[in-house]
Amino acid sequence: MKKDYEILIATQVRGKWWRVDYVNKEGRMEFETVEALDAQEAISITGNILYRRYRTSDKKSHNKNK
Repeated sequence: MKKDYEILIATQVRGKWWRVDYVNKEGRMEFETVEALDAQEAISITGNILYRRYRTSDKKSHNKNK
């Protein structure tokens, strides 16, 4: 299965807020801002957000075809 995104880096913005940069399936660089205690948690949270986002869009397109 081809990934729809690639997480590149997590950068601490302020306090518990992190900016996580990623490349989406169209090849554009985007970011999510999440609240986390460290970089690993920020990447994990962002991975969950992106997984749900792209999985949901795939399900919607499959449902339209039926």
